[in-house]
Amino acid sequence: MSICCSAQKAKSKWGTQALEQRFKQKFPHLRILRIDSHSVLDPKHHAFECIAHLNEILTQYDLVIASPSLETGVSIDIRGHFDSVWGIFQGVQPVDSVRQMLARLRETVDRHIWVSRYGMGTVGNGSTSMGGLLRSQDIATQANIALLSASDNDDYSFIDQNFQPESLQTWGKRGAVINVEMRRYQEFVLKGLAADGYTIIDADDFDPDETKEVVNEVKAASKELYSGECLGISQAEEVSDAELKKLQEKRVKTKEERHQQRKAELSRRYEVEVTPDLVEKDDDGWYPQLRLHYYLTLGREFLTKRDSRRAKAQAEVGENAIWKPDFNKGQMLSSVLLLEKLNLLEFLKTGVRLRGSDAEMQQLKRVALENRYLIKTCLNVTISEKLTPIAIAQKLLGKIDLRLSYVGRLGSRSHRESVYKFVASDDGRDVIFKRWFGRDEQSNCESVSVTKNIDITTPVVDTTPLSNLPTNQHEGHSLGDGGEDNPVDSWWGQVKSYATLAMSRVTHGVDAVKQFLSTLNSDERWGVMMAIDEQEPQVFEQLVEAVPDWVTWMG
Repeated sequence: MSICCSAQKAKSKWGTQALEQRFKQKFPHLRILRIDSHSVLDPKHHAFECIAHLNEILTQYDLVIASPSLETGVSIDIRGHFDSVWGIFQGVQPVDSVRQMLARLRETVDRHIWVSRYGMGTVGNGSTSMGGLLRSQDIATQANIALLSASDNDDYSFIDQNFQPESLQTWGKRGAVINVEMRRYQEFVLKGLAADGYTIIDADDFDPDETKEVVNEVKAASKELYSGECLGISQAEEVSDAELKKLQEKRVKTKEERHQQRKAELSRRYEVEVTPDLVEKDDDGWYPQLRLHYYLTLGREFLTKRDSRRAKAQAEVGENAIWKPDFNKGQMLSSVLLLEKLNLLEFLKTGVRLRGSDAEMQQLKRVALENRYLIKTCLNVTISEKLTPIAIAQKLLGKIDLRLSYVGRLGSRSHRESVYKFVASDDGRDVIFKRWFGRDEQSNCESVSVTKNIDITTPVVDTTPLSNLPTNQHEGHSLGDGGEDNPVDSWWGQVKSYATLAMSRVTHGVDAVKQFLSTLNSDERWGVMMAIDEQEPQVFEQLVEAVPDWVTWMG
């Protein structure tokens, strides 16, 4: 028998490792071979480098459990050995990958599969059209560069944003297909298998008690396996930076070496002692959540330098060209500015009780709805009119791994309302933030020290007369730290006013809009289109429909 799985990690209840553990406990007499990206590169494992000799090796085993490492480039031609192929597809792989994996065994035997109704994860912002995916990347790139220019007071016009347009278009086409299929994962998998010539037969009714028993057994095996994995990583031998680099460059590794590498990476990432709890949190995606929280609070002063360094490094590697999806993924300034605009930190005051009807909560929902397109593009959080203010706050707080705790329903009998409050989390992030702050402060001091030893001619970056600059006495300006005008808010406010003027010209035809955009610079033109899409999506769609090649207007 052969089992195809979507995952291989110890944490996955239905991955290769957990199922191997369960079957070894349940059927100790079976000869079991696990094939995944770890086992085929572990010199101590029976599956080591087996891919090239599958037809000879597989006949030695009663049960083969495989991960997506057997999706393509493999043909299992043996006959009379496997009587069935089983598949557990949780929605991680693209639909085509499921079909390819089931077809690795060429012999016509029954396939028994369980397929998730919906897929996990999407490409880009989740748009189901190529235009939507590409447009979101274009807008995000322009916004990120504009924000960097305003915050860093530097010139980023040298960056070539038109790198490999054919490849980007292919990415958009394929991404849109995957996003459509993920929304109706099971349906598309079954349709694809039917198109491949399979006869689809619904499984007979199953015994709920028996199913529950199997699920509990798998969960127990997975929990035991994963606990051992986390403990093994935390107890692994410490390695030096040089040794870590060797491990990272090494293709063939034992389990012990993988644990050493993982512990070293976690130690350098969080700069605290590596414990089983830290390993589990990292597996759950804690690092990006903590990083966003850090740059939103204690590390805010280092954010611009961080994003600038990443942008310039990517441009240098690409000889001044960037791949937009990677560039946008590496920038955090837009996400932090959005959360600041939403006043998210105001809801993190301990002891304060919050209701959906509070003025602050209503303001949160209003601002979130106004910026829902940007929030989806930058934070990958979907905001809709149907969501309550509390639900919106919880979704946004989830991006930094925090949440509001339910207190109860308070108020008079006729006006009872759910009440929440923030309870500070004792998860160790404060210690990590202090370590990160010390690291960034030291790095910043070293940069300043180096700069002082170099004779640099200060370039003229702005010739605007001082008398024409806005002051913080003017109403409507957002104030940054120290009472100074925030250049990003000023720029974005100006762009929004341009967007209003552009929309007023739509009734006069697209040429009038194009003529108005021609009076702006490239960053402002992109900003205007982003603002129109955010404020009046119907107007934006009319423009796109009337001028499909509107991107050429951007210059």
